[in-house]
Amino acid sequence: MSQLSKYFTLKEMIASDYATRHKIDNTPDAKILAKLTITAKKLDAVRELLNTPIIVTSGYRCLKVNRGVGSSDTSQHLKGEAVDFKAIAYTPRQIWAMIKLSNIEYDQLILEYDDWVHISFRDGKNRKQAFEIW
Repeated sequence: MSQLSKYFTLKEMIASDYATRHKIDNTPDAKILAKLTITAKKLDAVRELLNTPIIVTSGYRCLKVNRGVGSSDTSQHLKGEAVDFKAIAYTPRQIWAMIKLSNIEYDQLILEYDDWVHISFRDGKNRKQAFEIW
């Protein structure tokens, strides 16, 4: 088990039901692994803000997995910069609101279908965009 940060492992950050079902290797290359490690470390701040474990439902996605789940070719998941997640102690809406009000520097914070939270971090200036998708 390769630990990427205080709270997150490589296995968590690349897990994909779609990849498993379709027998797709979702292992990142070295460049993406470096970004994914940075993302995991930034996600640690979210974990500490919530003070409860985070369940990553989608982290890094290779192109084949990303297209298979119907996501855009410009998705930050492809770069290892985005994570979709839930937390047992809070609803996705509560999580979204808590992060939005925090000092965590994110690029995008999206409440998706009131079912999970998407957060992304990028090198350089994060846009701090927060919105909902229905």
